[in-house]
Amino acid sequence: MKKIFIIILFMFHSLFAEDIYATFDVVSDKESQLGLSVSGIVSTLNVNVGDKLKKDDLILSLNNTQEKNEYEIAKKNAEHSANTYSRYAKISNVIDKEKMENYTFDRDITQLNAKNKEIILRKTELRAPYDLVITKKNIDLGAIVLASQTKLIDVIALDDVKLILKLDEKYWQKVKVGQKFIYKVDGSDTDYEGTITKVYPVILKETRQMQAEVQAQNLMPGLFGNGTIKAE
Repeated sequence: MKKIFIIILFMFHSLFAEDIYATFDVVSDKESQLGLSVSGIVSTLNVNVGDKLKKDDLILSLNNTQEKNEYEIAKKNAEHSANTYSRYAKISNVIDKEKMENYTFDRDITQLNAKNKEIILRKTELRAPYDLVITKKNIDLGAIVLASQTKLIDVIALDDVKLILKLDEKYWQKVKVGQKFIYKVDGSDTDYEGTITKVYPVILKETRQMQAEVQAQNLMPGLFGNGTIKAE
């Protein structure tokens, strides 16, 4: 009896389920145009189009010899002041209170100065804000960069991609977040399965289509394909 009930339930579900055809484009979930907030000459350029970088990897830097030297000096001063403070803090009960306050002040002010010098140095460096791949270079080694030039390098995140689905507007009441999407990428016979994470609230005027999103992984941005939404 239980098996019969399950079969009937499956047939009932199948009777009202509907496969909705949709095409899609694979796009990166993160796309950025990177630049610097200071001016200078590009002295280091570590990347080419197609290179993959991890978060905080150096992309390029300006001629920053002076900034590096000032930071190294400030860091050494901070380390010296910190060591001096620690040494006298162990015997603070037998030394003059004013002297101890001076050691504390020197430690704090040199640490603050070192931090400020580090911030200035970091402004001359362009680093990866997340795991990414370089898609376009708008700058060359030795070029002059102005602070107003904010589009030096174009990047995208490869690991975070999504499918932008397009389907007939007549299904606007049937497609919902959480439904399964079974699909193939053009040029591949592999079946993939994803879940709709977003349904766009407007219809495309040019094509009279609606759109939805499905999160994906290990697909190259720019690919396309088609599939079916398992609507109920």
